[in-house]
Amino acid sequence: MAGIASVDYSKMVEIARAVYENPSLLAEFERAPEATAKKINGFEIPTGFHLHIADADNKLYPAEEAGTFGASDRSQWARMEFRAGYKTVSLVACA
Repeated sequence: MAGIASVDYSKMVEIARAVYENPSLLAEFERAPEATAKKINGFEIPTGFHLHIADADNKLYPAEEAGTFGASDRSQWARMEFRAGYKTVSLVACA
């Protein structure tokens, strides 16, 4: 696993472009996002992060777990993410 300082954003753009140009990859990405990203171009996800594809409406694939953006029983929470995209699709890494 790579660290956040060494992320190759060009590979993130390549993954977003691959999904944009081949929408059938989205189903594969939903089942196994990290493995699919690695299969596309060898992308190494930073330690402690997980991946999503975001579409033009900012819908995440796979969907984020319930409560990740806060819940009434969680008085405090934090989220960090970074994205790189191609046209209307982006690869999102978040922790």
